[in-house]
Formats: sequence, structure tokens, C-alpha cells
Amino acid sequence: MIRCLRHCAWLALAACPLFGNAAYPDKPIHIVVPYAAGGPTDVMARVLQGPLQQSLGVPIVVDNLPGAGGELGAQQVLHAAPDGYTLFLGNNGPSAVTPLLQKGATFDPVKDFVPISLIAKATMTLTVSAQLPVYDMAGFLAYARAHPGELNYASAGIGSLGHLGTELLAKQAGLQMTHVPYKGQAPTLAALIGNEVQVLLTTPTDALRAHVASGAIKLVAVTSERPSAFDPKADRVNCCVPGYVLYSWFAFLARAGTPAPVIARLNQALASTLASEEVRKRFAGLGVVAESSPPQVVTGLIREDLARWSVIIRERDIRAE
Repeated sequence: MIRCLRHCAWLALAACPLFGNAAYPDKPIHIVVPYAAGGPTDVMARVLQGPLQQSLGVPIVVDNLPGAGGELGAQQVLHAAPDGYTLFLGNNGPSAVTPLLQKGATFDPVKDFVPISLIAKATMTLTVSAQLPVYDMAGFLAYARAHPGELNYASAGIGSLGHLGTELLAKQAGLQMTHVPYKGQAPTLAALIGNEVQVLLTTPTDALRAHVASGAIKLVAVTSERPSAFDPKADRVNCCVPGYVLYSWFAFLARAGTPAPVIARLNQALASTLASEEVRKRFAGLGVVAESSPPQVVTGLIREDLARWSVIIRERDIRAE
């Protein structure tokens, strides 16, 4: 009889996935965005804010902590309790590049954080100056190889995904181009339109697409492994440079040590929120595809980026400003 009662009690506890933290969540949850308000990452957080409040039943607060390549935001999360009430909205930058490039970075993205879910991926675009006599990926490669060292390419800054991604392309395709870093994405587009630079690999914006449509710049290719939903007629880089696939990705993470049931609850809430047609539509307006995932998918993306960018940073002697 006693054994039966114990077994029944164990079943009752097992049926409650949040045992030990049964009230979670019972107070506001803070989402730390390591960028200034108004940028794509911040906008995504605010698109998710309302639906997550409804799903989790508590206020969701977005905290913007820009600076040091995401280091400031990461430290805010790592100094909070591992209880699921302070979350990090990371991407390729703070979750992979910053620990490799920033000398002051003091966190390990694999050991210090536990992933919750992917929230979005964005295909990048390779665009060129309208004055460049190329119209597709094959033509771009032929021209670049015939004019080694003559092409300048822009990026939003040293260590940005556009910078590292272009260096990776140059390595795999055997190209010689000169890097011209700018402070942010907007100046890179202006530089391309003015032919200050001839090449720009970046996450597309509405402004960039408008200039492609007007003929002010040319879209050469996209970096996805399959045709892009946003640019279905564009060439893919990997058709001419086998194996070259690059995405800008965004994911929620928490401090390591956060209870597994809490991670599961958050993953479930994000999955249902990201399945919303309204959320997907608003994300598409930002040029990204809403996409949830199991936590281990995020771990895989972080490890993949750490592996390839560490090689590029070392071989190309890339150093933070």
C-alpha cells in the first residue's frame, strides 16, 4: 500500500512539468536586446512582446543595452539569477563573433548560456554598384577574378556579419577585394549607390530593395541554400561557390543553470507565438522568416559560427576597432 502511494505521488509530481518552480512565470520577464531601440533585433523583440504576454500571462519588458558588440547585454543576463526572468535576444554577433573578436569579452556563448529557441533567420544579399558590368553571380566572380584588388566592399563595421561573410566568400571563391568599414548599415548602402564601394553583402532592408528595384544598385545573388522567398529569381551564391550558405539568425537564450522545465515553457510559448500569422507577417516585413526550433538547433548554429569565424578571423588577421 505504501509503495503504491509513493508511486502515485511520483506520478503526480511528474505530471507537473514545472515542479520546483510551479508558479513560473509569476512576475515580469525581461528581454535584453544588445542593440539600440529601433533596429531590426529590437523591433522583433517588440513584435513578440504582446503575444508572449498573452501566452505567459505576465508583463514582458524589453531592455535595450547596446555596446561592446553585445558584451554589455550579455553581462546583464549573466549577472541575473538563472530563473528564466532575464532572457537574451542574441544573434550571430554577440552569440559567436563577439567572444572571438572583442578582447574584453568575458563570456563563453556555449558554457554560459542555454538556448531556448530560434526566432528568425534572414538570407543575406550580395549587391553591387550599378556601374559594375555584372548581372549575376557567375558574372560577378568572373569580373572580380579578372580585376584582383580593384574592388572595394563595404561592411557595417569590423567583425560584422557582412564583413566576415565577405571574407569567407573571398576565401572560398579566390577573390581579392579591399574592405571599407562603415559605422552601421545605412552608410554602406549610400556608399554603394555612390560607387565609393562596388560590393555589399548585407541583410537586406526595404531601402536596399527599393534601390535594387530602381536600378541604383544590382542584386547579384542571395546566400540561402534554396531560392529565397523574398528574392525567388535571384541567383544563389552556392550555385557558383559550392557550400557557401550564410544566414543572419536570431534566438532567445537564458543564463546557464536555468531549470529545464522553464526552458521548455518558454520554448513552447515562443513556438506558438511564432506560428501566428500576424507575427510571421510582421517579421516578413523586416526581411526575416519567423522560425522556432528546439534548443539544440541554436546550439548547433552557435558552434558552427564559432568554428568558421575563428578560422576567418585568424587567417585574415581581423581585429576589433
